[in-house]
Amino acid sequence: MANIKNSTINEMDFKLDNFENQKIYTGALAIAHKIKNLFFLRPGDMPSLPKAGINIQSYRFKFIDTLLSGKLREDISDQISTYITDVPAENVAITVIQKDGDYILIIGIVLYQSNTEIVYGLQQRKGELVNFNFKIYDNEKVKIW
Repeated sequence: MANIKNSTINEMDFKLDNFENQKIYTGALAIAHKIKNLFFLRPGDMPSLPKAGINIQSYRFKFIDTLLSGKLREDISDQISTYITDVPAENVAITVIQKDGDYILIIGIVLYQSNTEIVYGLQQRKGELVNFNFKIYDNEKVKIW
């Protein structure tokens, strides 16, 4: 199995660390941030990579059936395998739940040959994205699937 924690995968952030240096994420956290960037990037945003980006905002007004049909799952898998070649996604699972009138899109991504799963949650209220977060599970069975 791939050792994600000790990998050389890095992702730079605009934030600064405690020593006023640019924050650098490594391992599964770096991969999680790279995937997060693909979620919000729109094709055409980067002229050097004109097809990069999932544009998750475009799925805001889709019906639940459309979200679960496989197009979004395909887009995520294709984008990861094309633009994050360090550790490709082995499995992408998508579900939608409704809580207190809000819809929450949950995307789970298992990293290839590892026991690492990254779970993203996108909450929308009346078509507007109001919350986004992710959690990394190492060597754990995620209970939402």
